[in-house]
Amino acid sequence: MDKTGQRKCANKRGLLRLIVVAAFCCAFVAAAFVAVFGGQTGTGRDSSFAQKVRLLVAPPTWVHYAKKSEQSGELVLKVEGGKAALYAAGSVDASDVLNVDNDADYQMPGENSPFWSSPSEYKTQDGFLTDIDRDGATEMILLVWKRGRFGKHRPFWITSDERCYSQHIFIYDVGSGAQKGIDGNESGHDSVISGVVSQKWFASDIGVDVKRMKLLNEGSATSEAVLLTEDIDGNCALWHWESFGLKTMDNEVAFLAFGDNLIHKSIYEYAYAHESGSFDYLYEPFKEEIMAADVAAFNAETVLVDKESAVSGYPQFGSPLAVGKALAAAGFDVASCANNHALDKGIYGIEVTSSFYKDNGITCVGIQGSSETQYRPYEVITRNGIRIALLSYTYGTNGIDASDKYPYAVHYLPGNASEQGADSIEEGSDTAIDQDFFSEDRLVMDIQDARNDADFVVVFAHWGDEYETDVSDYQKHMADVMAKAGADVIIGSHPHVVQETEVIDRGDGGQTLVYYSLGNFVADQGKVKRSSDGQAVETGGAKALFTIEHCYDGVRIKSWEIREIHPD
Repeated sequence: MDKTGQRKCANKRGLLRLIVVAAFCCAFVAAAFVAVFGGQTGTGRDSSFAQKVRLLVAPPTWVHYAKKSEQSGELVLKVEGGKAALYAAGSVDASDVLNVDNDADYQMPGENSPFWSSPSEYKTQDGFLTDIDRDGATEMILLVWKRGRFGKHRPFWITSDERCYSQHIFIYDVGSGAQKGIDGNESGHDSVISGVVSQKWFASDIGVDVKRMKLLNEGSATSEAVLLTEDIDGNCALWHWESFGLKTMDNEVAFLAFGDNLIHKSIYEYAYAHESGSFDYLYEPFKEEIMAADVAAFNAETVLVDKESAVSGYPQFGSPLAVGKALAAAGFDVASCANNHALDKGIYGIEVTSSFYKDNGITCVGIQGSSETQYRPYEVITRNGIRIALLSYTYGTNGIDASDKYPYAVHYLPGNASEQGADSIEEGSDTAIDQDFFSEDRLVMDIQDARNDADFVVVFAHWGDEYETDVSDYQKHMADVMAKAGADVIIGSHPHVVQETEVIDRGDGGQTLVYYSLGNFVADQGKVKRSSDGQAVETGGAKALFTIEHCYDGVRIKSWEIREIHPD
């Protein structure tokens, strides 16, 4: 064969090799596509094909595998290196390092040996022992990576499964120890002795990529067990047991707060003359948003009375019970009752007010009836698994004092009324508050105790100078004291005008949101003369709106705003 023929043959062989290589590459890509998407096209939330191909090999590189050990009754769960194992308590120290043969799915009970271990094809990211369904028995919750979305019992319409790694939550029923054996593993092995570990629930698709998870309300026999998951973007979700499996639950609490509810004589006379004695008309414009909020609060500037003869306006207010009924019908959850008019009707007004709100499902804070002999600085309410502590304080009570006989009837801020520029009923009079008890140290202690008892702390503060839009030095100082003590939100009242809102950075890394004054909610003041300069000031009001949410490190403010209330 001449040289020309030899070159042609060589070119043909080279072209053939290229064709073979190209065909092999196409076949590989097609096989990978089928492996990744086979039987599941149109589902999932994968960002790229390349990412899917990587998941054919291993879970994502961002996954952190827990190294932990925890005990629940007779059981010890150990998680390390992507493996999980169960031991009978007493057979192993809960602080020991996990030592499980990765090639053995099961081990017979023995000294320092687990009676159950996760299958070798699973990679366990984290795990817990808890009573998730509150049935009195222990369950094991595992956050697992495995190939494919389904187990051996998949839905009949699913003909094939993915081969890439995907994330799942497994829940197992767990018995009381190694002597009973094992059962129910996805690996398909037969149980050694039936009855101890059996699969209770399996999530084929969590919906997000979970970076870490934790249990809430752990150790509480009465509260619902809740699982919190945080995804790779920092978003958190709550899960609770409902009927036959885990269901997501609302992770947020929407809070709505209004300022002074101040029932002047002109208001109740109008209600008597034109509304058949009903005060529903006052709150009807706000009812829809009050009902929509998880927590709706107002400042109860006037006490309630149950005698017609006690009904009165300025300067010593007494509002008919019909006002309270209208507030309850509107959907309010919280009444902040510590203010300068709290003792306008003496202990009688305190008794009627606190009893009415409590009897009608409204949490009343800042005052205590005569039968309450122990100081109770805060109340705790729970919404969507978040425990919220509520406190209420006032600068003074217009020169009226009941502390000698009823020391906890009204909760006071530190510093007496004259120091804070309070208007007194008698010229030059002062409030004889027990400053030894209601001191800054007591305020800090109250908030810290609330902080330890709840997830989130809200303080209502009746303070500042009337009709002044500028925040006083006293308000600034007390806001700083409350923030350092651990208050998350401070809601101010008393000036009857709207003041600024600010966020204070705390030393613990948190933040405190301060609404210095929300002004009036319901009142009939209009323009008034400001005492400091004699200028006419238009009173007004605003509403505070903020949303809080669970996060991995506790509870945080997700969003907040303040909106003016415009009269119709």
